[in-house]
Amino acid sequence: MEPSPKDTTTQKKKRAICDRCKFPKEKACICKALPDTPLSALFNRCRVIVLQHPHELRRKNRSLPLVELALFGQHLSQTEQQNSSASDDDFVMTTIVGRRIGEKSDDAVLKLLSDPNEVVVLVFPHPNAMDLEDGLALAESKIKSTSQNQEGETKSATNTTSPDGNLSGKKMTLIFIDASWKHAKEMDNKTEAAGVWPKHLIRVQLTPSTSSTSNQEETSNDAFVQRRFQIRAPPSPDHLSTAECLAWIASRVEGNSDIYEGIMRVLDYMVELWRGFARPDGDKRKGGGSFTDGDGCREMTQKRRKITSNKK
Repeated sequence: MEPSPKDTTTQKKKRAICDRCKFPKEKACICKALPDTPLSALFNRCRVIVLQHPHELRRKNRSLPLVELALFGQHLSQTEQQNSSASDDDFVMTTIVGRRIGEKSDDAVLKLLSDPNEVVVLVFPHPNAMDLEDGLALAESKIKSTSQNQEGETKSATNTTSPDGNLSGKKMTLIFIDASWKHAKEMDNKTEAAGVWPKHLIRVQLTPSTSSTSNQEETSNDAFVQRRFQIRAPPSPDHLSTAECLAWIASRVEGNSDIYEGIMRVLDYMVELWRGFARPDGDKRKGGGSFTDGDGCREMTQKRRKITSNKK
């Protein structure tokens, strides 16, 4: 008896999925673009908190999983990200899925944000937000001031120094919002209305027109490229994907362009694969065309910029 067309369809093999990157093995695996050594080892001056809208988990074209792969070499759950650290406040990156901070947030994260001695920076446009460089300069001065005030204590047996010489190992906490632009604004407003943002919060935003480094020449591979994550079309040229925003600012804080280059190598490879599937007429039915975006972060310039590096 001949099998019916329906039976043949049900017998189709499912695509093999890569155990590491979780993308289809045959045509979409991105493992060859991952850093040889996970980039998390390069984070000595900052830790990252990502507030992610629940809807982002449904999207196949989001950029945050690429960051996770570059930092840890594999996909980690929120619990696994925190368990990979020596202590509750020593994580490299943790993701909170919810519509605001405080909703389904880890107690250790809430304790960290409420500590007046911690330096917390939210990267998101706001009427009270500072220019990126001014905001980071303020954050760095606060860390230095706190370290000096605790100088007597840090000379004791409990004194700690990070691998890059950061006295007392004091870290800056960077917060990013991973959502569509509309949802990101709602999440910021809800968190602010709930009084969860710390009183000592430093707000920064990326403003291309006033950037002090916007005139730097595009002479390096670590230069910023406009509209890099083409898989999701941003609302305007003044917006970045979460991966680009996080990579750029973490590189700036750490003074190490390897972070930006490593994450961008993964992102660029994914975009290249996507181009191979995209239909020239923009039809979305078979992997092609435009996507509505995304990530709530403002692009820093319409030219390329270089990351200041401490490497010699």
